[in-house]
Amino acid sequence: MNITELINLIKQDENCEVRPANKEIALPTNIPDDLKEFYELTDGIKLFESKPYGITIVGREEFIPTNKYLYPKDDVIWEELEGEVCNEWYLIAKVDEMSQYISIDLTNERNGQCYDSFYETHSLQGDSAIVAKNFTELLKNLYANKGKHWYWLQEDFEKLGDAYDEPII
Repeated sequence: MNITELINLIKQDENCEVRPANKEIALPTNIPDDLKEFYELTDGIKLFESKPYGITIVGREEFIPTNKYLYPKDDVIWEELEGEVCNEWYLIAKVDEMSQYISIDLTNERNGQCYDSFYETHSLQGDSAIVAKNFTELLKNLYANKGKHWYWLQEDFEKLGDAYDEPII
């Protein structure tokens, strides 16, 4: 299933809200094709907001480096993170109330990989699980779990490694 088909499927679900596209905010030039297509068709999606693990796929305005979102004014942390690969991780999904975030990697080597960026473990080597190989896979899996759980924490999830492992793409 491609990203357009997936968005059309989600639009039909009364438990989800697909926001109309907003092309006024520029995106980074190095985003993966499936994510580019997503933002051409929508400005974010709320998946199963009333469920225990509902999550929001962010719109263009919040599609910023995850570090800037999580640590907006913390100069000490920014100094520590300078030159780190996680500076190229962008916020793609969030549940602020649970401190749960998902980042998408925009580096050339891992372009499109998605990581668990739970607030307390964001960007820690060994605690930054790869939760999807690309954005389409992330959206498909988040939609398929219907807000019941974090799919990457389930026993039957095939582990994909850590963000700091060798690239899997």
